[in-house]
Amino acid sequence: MPFALFKNICSSLLSFNLPLLSTNNLAFPGIPHPAEQSPTPDDLKKELETIIKDKKISPVYQPIVDLKTGITMGYEALSRGPINSPLHYPAKLFSIAMETGNLLSLEQVCREASLKQMTALGTNQRLFLNMNAEVIKDPNFRGGLTKAFLIENGLNPAQVTFEITERTAISDFESFAKSLTHYRQQGYCIAIDDAGAGYSSLEAIAALRPNYIKLDRSIVYKVDQDPLKQAMLDAMIRLAAVINSQIIAEGIETANELAILISKGVHYGQGYFLARPAFPPPELSQEVLEVVAKFNFQDTPAKSRSSKGLGVSIGEIVEHIPTVTPVTAVNAVEKIFTTQQANGVVIVDEGLPVGLLMKDKLYYQLGTNYGISLYYRRPVDRVMEKNPLIVDADLPLETVSQMAMSREEQHLYDFIIVTKDDKYFGSVSIMTLLNRITNLQIRRAHNSNPLTGLPGNLVIEERLKGLLDAKEPFAIMYLDLDNFKAYNDKYGFECGDQVLLLTSEIASHSISTAGSADDFLGHIGGDDFIIITKPEHVEDLSNKIINLFDHEVKTQYNPLDLSKGYIEVKNRRGQPEQFPIISISIAAISNQLKKISNYLEIAEIAADLKKYAKQRPGSCVVYDRRNGVADYPIC
Repeated sequence: MPFALFKNICSSLLSFNLPLLSTNNLAFPGIPHPAEQSPTPDDLKKELETIIKDKKISPVYQPIVDLKTGITMGYEALSRGPINSPLHYPAKLFSIAMETGNLLSLEQVCREASLKQMTALGTNQRLFLNMNAEVIKDPNFRGGLTKAFLIENGLNPAQVTFEITERTAISDFESFAKSLTHYRQQGYCIAIDDAGAGYSSLEAIAALRPNYIKLDRSIVYKVDQDPLKQAMLDAMIRLAAVINSQIIAEGIETANELAILISKGVHYGQGYFLARPAFPPPELSQEVLEVVAKFNFQDTPAKSRSSKGLGVSIGEIVEHIPTVTPVTAVNAVEKIFTTQQANGVVIVDEGLPVGLLMKDKLYYQLGTNYGISLYYRRPVDRVMEKNPLIVDADLPLETVSQMAMSREEQHLYDFIIVTKDDKYFGSVSIMTLLNRITNLQIRRAHNSNPLTGLPGNLVIEERLKGLLDAKEPFAIMYLDLDNFKAYNDKYGFECGDQVLLLTSEIASHSISTAGSADDFLGHIGGDDFIIITKPEHVEDLSNKIINLFDHEVKTQYNPLDLSKGYIEVKNRRGQPEQFPIISISIAAISNQLKKISNYLEIAEIAADLKKYAKQRPGSCVVYDRRNGVADYPIC
């Protein structure tokens, strides 16, 4: 990764100045405070020593959920002291441990208690263990204890992630990174906690290149209502992509927060809305699963799904590679690889895909000691990948891409298996998928507006055609600025461009707060914009856009013109004429009340509506009605 690119991303993150919230995700509400009389420091020290000596630590586990599938990918282990102890709460427990020099001993007891219950979490689950950065400074610190405990209990280091807390304790990030090397070499992963809460988190990300970046709750809290936090979220997602890391959003407390995180492409989520810490681990609620399904295209009809995003479904780019049955011998599969120049085979049982075997994976297994004697004449189901990525043919390319790149590193380049009506339909290689997405993005970029970067006329036309083909309810909102030409003449094109950028930002923000993740925003050209949304969102979107625009556009005028409420510009006849402050007119069209046969008809209806809207003073929205036009001006 070029250092300049990394530096620019970090600089953009630091330009945000968000207020910090209390981010102690270890708090456990509902437990009554113990003893009324405050214990002395000596009492607390003795209590801690007893807890460590007798290993009186009880772990609870909070699920970390894959926001694409709704499946729990792992758990964060959170430690509790005895329930009637003044050190029950983890904040106090670890604070006293640091003050008395017992942090390392306490962490070892907590780690052992958490790992003992790991088998109860389910198979193939990942466990996140908190590691205070101070412990590595302890002269008694030595590696290998955790691995020995895992092996003793039949567990795998690859299932464990160490979550680095108290980053401010790291005085030398380079040395600290080297200290973590032995963990990485043993197969453990690293996560940075509370990312975005201050400069130290960015330093830690830059130096440690963690596998997971856990977003601080100050970013997640009400992110659905705050465009600044959304911009910071976007920056963190870009940063994670650059260093091949994955984002975990902590502190999710509402369905709306979860929805915006999903729509932005955040990989994983954690918080009270998903599940509270407990043991045995809690199940996800039906409400959570419904939100995840809704915002991952799982509850929308196939035609609608395939028209979203880049406009291409994964089923349109499938390739046909060899298939075999589960009982096919490994030597027969190896012959397929050598004679047909195939890089993978799909294992199919009565039309259903049940496994995948990549060429490199087979040769790796055959190349091990006794590999040929063990596997060569055995059925292929002994060596195949039994949990490959299988997707429906109607899913959009970008959705599949996110799912594919969220896989474990050793499976990143495995083929993607595609089904139609649950039957095997074909396969797609990562190279084919990324090439197609890149070409589509380049094509879209060539057809984007150079000022706002929004999709231009070609993409808009394709969207409108797709909507008509899907035959589902939709609404089109045409946005047009009033008195914009006069403003351009008075203030110049550079200021005019700023008004257009402001309009695009207002429309985008309004969609994020009053629309849905599926809404589309395009720039037709000049001061004309288009929004494609659902009919039920039109009124709220219109109100939001008009109120924001009328407030913000005033910042684009000098105080004198603003006080007068108009600007004076010469008209085409060379005579001075007064033009009011710029307003915005919105023409709303829906196929719910009027049948629309082609996309050209939409433009014709919009032209009539905009002409009607411009006759009204100030900003307003007009709706197309079956029995004529009715307007609802908003001043």
